[in-house]
Amino acid sequence: MVVATVFTVAWVLSYNFLPRGLLRGGNPAATAEYAGSVPLEFLTLFGWNVAVSAIAVDANTFRSVNSPLGYVVEVVQAPRYGAVWGTGSLAIGSGDRIVPSLSVLVERSGPMEITAMVAIVVATRGIMLWHQASGPRWKEPFERVRSPRDWSLTRREWALLGGGYLLLAAACYREAVAIAGVAG
Repeated sequence: MVVATVFTVAWVLSYNFLPRGLLRGGNPAATAEYAGSVPLEFLTLFGWNVAVSAIAVDANTFRSVNSPLGYVVEVVQAPRYGAVWGTGSLAIGSGDRIVPSLSVLVERSGPMEITAMVAIVVATRGIMLWHQASGPRWKEPFERVRSPRDWSLTRREWALLGGGYLLLAAACYREAVAIAGVAG
Protein backbone atom coordinates (compact mmCIF):
# COMPACT_ATOMS: atom_id res chain seq x y z
CA MET A 1 0.00 0.00 0.00
CA VAL A 2 2.85 2.39 0.77
CA VAL A 3 4.48 1.84 -2.63
CA ALA A 4 1.13 2.24 -4.44
CA THR A 5 0.40 5.42 -2.49
CA VAL A 6 3.73 7.13 -3.14
CA PHE A 7 3.56 6.11 -6.81
CA THR A 8 0.05 7.55 -7.17
CA VAL A 9 0.82 10.79 -5.32
CA ALA A 10 3.92 11.36 -7.45
CA TRP A 11 1.96 10.56 -10.62
CA VAL A 12 -0.85 13.01 -9.83
CA LEU A 13 1.43 15.79 -8.59
CA SER A 14 3.84 15.52 -11.51
CA TYR A 15 0.95 15.41 -13.99
CA ASN A 16 -0.47 18.60 -12.56
CA PHE A 17 2.63 20.59 -11.64
CA LEU A 18 5.73 19.48 -13.56
CA PRO A 19 6.61 20.25 -17.19
CA ARG A 20 6.11 17.62 -19.86
CA GLY A 21 9.20 15.53 -20.57
CA LEU A 22 11.11 16.81 -17.53
CA LEU A 23 12.57 13.39 -16.70
CA ARG A 24 13.12 12.15 -20.27
CA GLY A 25 16.67 10.88 -20.53
CA GLY A 26 17.04 10.92 -16.74
CA ASN A 27 18.05 7.28 -16.74
CA PRO A 28 21.29 7.01 -18.72
CA ALA A 29 21.15 3.20 -18.69
CA ALA A 30 17.72 3.09 -20.35
CA THR A 31 17.84 3.34 -24.10
CA ALA A 32 15.20 5.01 -26.22
CA GLU A 33 15.92 2.67 -29.12
CA TYR A 34 13.60 -0.16 -30.05
CA ALA A 35 15.43 -3.51 -29.98
CA GLY A 36 13.92 -4.48 -33.35
CA SER A 37 11.53 -7.27 -32.39
CA VAL A 38 9.18 -8.15 -29.58
CA PRO A 39 11.40 -11.03 -28.33
CA LEU A 40 14.53 -8.84 -28.29
CA GLU A 41 12.66 -5.97 -26.64
CA PHE A 42 11.24 -8.40 -24.06
CA LEU A 43 14.70 -9.77 -23.26
CA THR A 44 16.09 -6.23 -22.93
CA LEU A 45 13.27 -5.14 -20.62
CA PHE A 46 13.27 -8.33 -18.59
CA GLY A 47 17.05 -8.32 -18.20
CA TRP A 48 17.00 -4.70 -17.06
CA ASN A 49 14.22 -5.40 -14.53
CA VAL A 50 15.91 -8.55 -13.20
CA ALA A 51 19.05 -6.49 -12.61
CA VAL A 52 17.02 -3.86 -10.75
CA SER A 53 15.32 -6.58 -8.71
CA ALA A 54 18.74 -8.03 -7.84
CA ILE A 55 19.75 -4.65 -6.43
CA ALA A 56 16.59 -4.57 -4.29
CA VAL A 57 17.12 -8.18 -3.14
CA ASP A 58 20.75 -7.41 -2.36
CA ALA A 59 19.57 -4.41 -0.33
CA ASN A 60 17.53 -6.83 1.78
CA THR A 61 20.78 -8.13 3.24
CA PHE A 62 20.72 -4.92 5.30
CA ARG A 63 18.06 -4.36 7.95
CA SER A 64 17.64 -1.25 10.04
CA VAL A 65 15.72 -2.04 13.22
CA ASN A 66 12.86 -4.04 11.60
CA SER A 67 12.99 -2.56 8.07
CA PRO A 68 14.68 -4.50 5.27
CA LEU A 69 16.49 -2.02 3.02
CA GLY A 70 14.83 -3.56 -0.06
CA TYR A 71 11.54 -2.07 1.14
CA VAL A 72 13.16 1.35 1.18
CA VAL A 73 14.47 0.82 -2.37
CA GLU A 74 10.92 0.17 -3.60
CA VAL A 75 9.45 3.15 -1.72
CA VAL A 76 12.14 5.40 -3.25
CA GLN A 77 11.77 3.96 -6.76
CA ALA A 78 7.97 4.24 -6.92
CA PRO A 79 7.63 8.05 -6.85
CA ARG A 80 10.26 8.44 -9.56
CA TYR A 81 8.32 6.05 -11.75
CA GLY A 82 5.08 7.91 -10.97
CA ALA A 83 6.76 11.20 -11.94
CA VAL A 84 7.95 9.66 -15.22
CA TRP A 85 4.32 8.77 -15.99
CA GLY A 86 3.00 12.15 -14.94
CA THR A 87 5.50 14.13 -17.00
CA GLY A 88 5.28 11.88 -20.06
CA SER A 89 8.98 11.07 -19.80
CA LEU A 90 8.90 7.43 -20.91
CA ALA A 91 11.92 6.44 -22.99
CA ILE A 92 9.84 5.38 -26.00
CA GLY A 93 6.63 7.02 -27.03
CA SER A 94 5.09 10.31 -27.99
CA GLY A 95 5.91 12.08 -24.74
CA ASP A 96 2.25 12.39 -23.86
CA ARG A 97 1.50 12.50 -20.19
CA ILE A 98 -0.34 9.53 -18.75
CA VAL A 99 -3.56 10.89 -17.31
CA PRO A 100 -4.09 9.66 -13.73
CA SER A 101 -7.04 7.26 -13.78
CA LEU A 102 -7.89 3.79 -12.56
CA SER A 103 -8.32 2.45 -16.11
CA VAL A 104 -4.67 3.23 -16.90
CA LEU A 105 -3.57 0.98 -14.06
CA VAL A 106 -5.12 -1.98 -15.87
CA GLU A 107 -4.11 -0.94 -19.39
CA ARG A 108 -0.39 -0.43 -18.78
CA SER A 109 2.38 -2.77 -17.67
CA GLY A 110 3.96 -0.43 -15.08
CA PRO A 111 1.68 -1.38 -12.18
CA MET A 112 2.38 -5.05 -12.91
CA GLU A 113 6.13 -4.35 -12.79
CA ILE A 114 5.84 -2.50 -9.50
CA THR A 115 3.68 -5.27 -8.01
CA ALA A 116 6.19 -7.88 -9.19
CA MET A 117 9.10 -5.98 -7.66
CA VAL A 118 7.26 -5.65 -4.35
CA ALA A 119 6.53 -9.40 -4.37
CA ILE A 120 10.20 -10.19 -5.05
CA VAL A 121 11.39 -7.90 -2.26
CA VAL A 122 8.82 -9.24 0.22
CA ALA A 123 9.74 -12.85 -0.64
CA THR A 124 13.41 -12.17 0.11
CA ARG A 125 12.99 -9.98 3.20
CA GLY A 126 14.54 -12.65 5.40
CA ILE A 127 17.98 -12.81 3.73
CA MET A 128 19.46 -10.34 6.19
CA LEU A 129 23.23 -10.35 6.80
CA TRP A 130 23.70 -6.94 8.41
CA HIS A 131 21.53 -5.48 11.15
CA GLN A 132 21.24 -2.08 12.73
CA ALA A 133 19.65 -2.71 16.12
CA SER A 134 18.50 0.79 16.99
CA GLY A 135 18.55 4.40 15.92
CA PRO A 136 19.34 7.02 15.17
CA ARG A 137 19.72 5.24 11.86
CA TRP A 138 22.22 7.67 10.36
CA LYS A 139 24.64 7.15 13.28
CA GLU A 140 24.20 3.53 14.33
CA PRO A 141 26.58 1.10 12.55
CA PHE A 142 25.45 -2.13 10.93
CA GLU A 143 26.66 -5.35 12.54
CA ARG A 144 27.14 -8.64 10.73
CA VAL A 145 24.64 -11.06 12.28
CA ARG A 146 24.32 -13.91 9.76
CA SER A 147 25.98 -15.72 6.89
CA PRO A 148 24.54 -16.53 3.46
CA ARG A 149 24.65 -20.18 4.58
CA ASP A 150 21.87 -19.28 7.04
CA TRP A 151 19.52 -18.20 4.28
CA SER A 152 16.43 -20.23 3.59
CA LEU A 153 13.08 -19.45 2.06
CA THR A 154 9.81 -21.07 3.02
CA ARG A 155 7.58 -22.63 0.36
CA ARG A 156 5.38 -19.54 0.47
CA GLU A 157 8.39 -17.28 -0.06
CA TRP A 158 9.60 -19.41 -2.99
CA ALA A 159 6.08 -19.28 -4.47
CA LEU A 160 5.93 -15.51 -4.00
CA LEU A 161 9.41 -15.10 -5.52
CA GLY A 162 8.53 -17.29 -8.52
CA GLY A 163 5.18 -15.54 -8.92
CA GLY A 164 6.91 -12.16 -8.74
CA TYR A 165 9.32 -13.09 -11.54
CA LEU A 166 6.50 -14.58 -13.64
CA LEU A 167 4.47 -11.38 -13.20
CA LEU A 168 7.57 -9.36 -14.08
CA ALA A 169 8.04 -11.43 -17.24
CA ALA A 170 4.38 -10.92 -18.20
CA ALA A 171 4.69 -7.17 -17.60
CA CYS A 172 7.87 -6.97 -19.69
CA TYR A 173 6.28 -8.93 -22.53
CA ARG A 174 3.21 -6.69 -22.43
CA GLU A 175 5.47 -3.64 -22.51
CA ALA A 176 7.53 -5.08 -25.37
CA VAL A 177 4.37 -5.56 -27.43
CA ALA A 178 3.26 -1.99 -26.65
CA ILE A 179 6.67 -0.58 -27.57
CA ALA A 180 6.67 -2.55 -30.84
CA GLY A 181 3.29 -0.98 -31.62
CA VAL A 182 4.69 2.50 -31.10
CA ALA A 183 8.22 2.13 -32.46
CA GLY A 184 8.13 -0.87 -34.73
